[in-house]
Amino acid sequence: MSELTLPLALFNLLPVLFTGFALWFLTRLVGDLAPPCRTMARAGGVLIVLGGFSKAVWKLILVTTGQDLAWLASALFPLMAPGFALLAGAALGVLQRLRGRGEVAWIRYVVAAAILVVVGAVAVRTLGMGIPRGWFLPLLGLTSVANLVLSLVLIASALRLGRKDAALLFGVNLAMVFALPPIAMASPDTLFMHWLEQILTAIGTAAFALGAYRLWRSARASAAVDLRRGR
Repeated sequence: MSELTLPLALFNLLPVLFTGFALWFLTRLVGDLAPPCRTMARAGGVLIVLGGFSKAVWKLILVTTGQDLAWLASALFPLMAPGFALLAGAALGVLQRLRGRGEVAWIRYVVAAAILVVVGAVAVRTLGMGIPRGWFLPLLGLTSVANLVLSLVLIASALRLGRKDAALLFGVNLAMVFALPPIAMASPDTLFMHWLEQILTAIGTAAFALGAYRLWRSARASAAVDLRRGR
């Protein structure tokens, strides 16, 4: 991170803020439509925000004091992997309710099983096989798969509620997610590439937040209409 600057480190807080707003609205959406999944949504949201915040704080400390608190940077995926898995499960509960399927208890077991399998893989790779940073690939895989599932489920939920605009916004966020890895691995590792990565991240998370807000508002409006009709 030799190219890291203070403006870039401060800008890195913006996606964390956008993500926090998005998760606030998604948690409320889950609470309204799939109450049994509310705890999953809250726990997942807290873990995701903590993961993003830890990486942002690491950058700020590094650029202002020169101290490299590696444990802060390394906390990103251990927090985000279970966070996205829990949030994806909660969002799936919402989609199940929108489809008129009341049973969502099985989702908790599927999410718990996925997390346990990944924890087992981490233990085998780090403790059993002694692979340096053996935890990284399993946690990265869970984060990526859960994030993809979350995006697809939210797009499907938005379309079911007739909100093509929200579906498009979630699609923009998903496009940014796919665009970022090649940029992060590109050489040389210049300040321009870091800015490009953070700007795309900000665009994606802003679209995610706006999509979450519109989806929540639409769900509440739909519920109010059903209530007036006596459903």
